[in-house]
Amino acid sequence: MFPSLDSRIAILAVLPASLVVIKAFKRFIDSRSRKPCLPPGPVPLPLLGNFLSIDTKEPWLTYTEWGAVYGDLVFVRLLGHEVVVINSQRVADALLEKRSQIYSDRPYIATLEPFGWSVNFSLIGYGDKWRLCRRLFHQTFRPDSALKFRPMQIKQAREMIVNLIDDPQNYHSHFATFSSSVGMSVTYGYQTRPRDDPLVRIVENALVIGLEMMTQERATLLQLFPFLLRLPDWCWGSAIKRDAQVSARRMAEMTNLPFQYVQERMVGIFFNQVRS
Repeated sequence: MFPSLDSRIAILAVLPASLVVIKAFKRFIDSRSRKPCLPPGPVPLPLLGNFLSIDTKEPWLTYTEWGAVYGDLVFVRLLGHEVVVINSQRVADALLEKRSQIYSDRPYIATLEPFGWSVNFSLIGYGDKWRLCRRLFHQTFRPDSALKFRPMQIKQAREMIVNLIDDPQNYHSHFATFSSSVGMSVTYGYQTRPRDDPLVRIVENALVIGLEMMTQERATLLQLFPFLLRLPDWCWGSAIKRDAQVSARRMAEMTNLPFQYVQERMVGIFFNQVRS
């Protein structure tokens, strides 16, 4: 018995489809075998990845929960971006310090420019600009050069201790005053008040707002959808643009006002010298 003509036509029709399926399956197997061994992590959703599982206001809490489940290294996908989260200081030191030439760099952060944080060279990627800033920073703050700042640091530390004794409830403000006063004294020659200094308050507000808003999740969102910064204020999704405007305004105050203080002081010193 020979197969009928219809059966042979059906077999011929199925053969190409079978070949396509076999080839696709082989390609899938090959891709899986070539895929690097990644750390464990939560199962991602299509397209969105693990984005919806993260607390966007306090993402570190989500990372801590994942670390308790999956270990010190957690692999997640965020809107098409592959991210490895390090949940251990020991692992971070081993990878980012001891093997810094392999693993250490700063990724592109889409929130830096719109949120006003591009002035912070510690957040930009390695390159000519970073090397120049790093060299200038090292010339001023290397151990032997920083010795000249020690009397000023001791003075500010004593003021902080007095403030902590007199008003221990506002310890956070006292710590902020100490750290800001040291930086502004070294950079601008500005002597802060022991308490409630206006420039210290400006610096603290800018840093608090920036650190709250500049999360990795927002950076990923802006990198994928940069048009969010051009939406009208009444449109849904424009909140990130308004947050960027607030942060950029605070950062501009933090960088410009101390510089204006130096300019005014230089002009005053110049006129005093001319009069004398």
